[in-house]
Amino acid sequence: MLSVVVAYLTVAAALASSAVRPTRTPQRRKIVVFDADVDPKRHGSIVEGCGGSVKKSLPLINAAACMFSEEDKAMALLMRHGEVKWIEDDIVLNIMGAPASRARVNLACLKARRPGLFKQTMPWGVMKIGAPSAWERATGKGVRVGIVDTGVNVNHPDLHYNIQGGFDAISETEEVIDDNGHGTHVAGTIAALDNNFGVVGVAPEAHIYAAKSFDSKGRGMASDIIQGIEWCIAQGVHIINMSFGTSESSKALQLAISKAAEAGIILIAASGNSGGQNTVLYPARDPHVVAVAACTKEDRIAEFSSSGPEVDITGPGEDIYSTYRGQRYKTLSGTSMACPHVSGTAALVLSMAPELPARDVINLIYEASTAMDEFPPEWRGAGLVNAGAAVNYAVKKRL
Repeated sequence: MLSVVVAYLTVAAALASSAVRPTRTPQRRKIVVFDADVDPKRHGSIVEGCGGSVKKSLPLINAAACMFSEEDKAMALLMRHGEVKWIEDDIVLNIMGAPASRARVNLACLKARRPGLFKQTMPWGVMKIGAPSAWERATGKGVRVGIVDTGVNVNHPDLHYNIQGGFDAISETEEVIDDNGHGTHVAGTIAALDNNFGVVGVAPEAHIYAAKSFDSKGRGMASDIIQGIEWCIAQGVHIINMSFGTSESSKALQLAISKAAEAGIILIAASGNSGGQNTVLYPARDPHVVAVAACTKEDRIAEFSSSGPEVDITGPGEDIYSTYRGQRYKTLSGTSMACPHVSGTAALVLSMAPELPARDVINLIYEASTAMDEFPPEWRGAGLVNAGAAVNYAVKKRL
């Protein structure tokens, strides 16, 4: 009987203890942005003095990604600190590729390691925007395109000659592995080689710079994206493709994008896959960024394509066949797939007229787009991107 009483008292004490034990809120990474005149070397001591630790330095925006064990206390201290501009959550963004109902794998291309062995497929989107008609004059040669995404498969036989650099912002190493496939798919639409096998991209001689800021599940923290953008700026890229988005904006990411725009980089982003009205995601809705909607083979705006006054232009985005991880090829749909058609077109224009400022390139692409007047502007922007016409416009600009 005594043993039963003791057992009962032990269980009761355990339950009482668990009832009063406070639940710990999971730690969230914060971005701390400092005043412009604060030396980045002092970030660590300031954060540590407030009970935190720096996990990632973000010199592009004079900030740091930090963790705090006692968040409320640390935030109160930082907000009173005279050298801190603001603090925000290090939010999570997502890539925006929606797999089609089928995924085709080209087995012949798995074996291909050199050109001329197997037949090359011309993706319908590349043909639809008239890219082949531009290739006699422009192929994107020498134009540097940054892809902030899940990485790019550097060993893919249809890409590796065009990949000129890579950076993994998550692990902060130069070894880039695409463990998702989305970034490799985007890269293929932009710059898959014209080599008689696999697929061919819009600008088959453009140079790819892969910034891995998203993990295998397609999730990326704002600080990793900022670091990817900073790396692209340091590489001197001309274009940054951003096939990702969120409904929750980040002031820190906005600041990084404005820095890239100030550097003369063309910024192109997917509008989103939410459908409906006024659903354009960030960063596509940023005024520094070209927001791309998606259309179908039948020249209809895709049902999933986000719309709103921020939409600038449309690209093919349904059933797009391109390179994928594991040296494969796959069909995907989404505004993520429409976005690289515009990035590739910008690369063609710049290879034809490298002296054109970013704003002039963007305006030229808008002017050259194919009309889609049956749809309201907030669905399609200027119209369907037309690479062939854009290159012709660039030729006239040079004359």
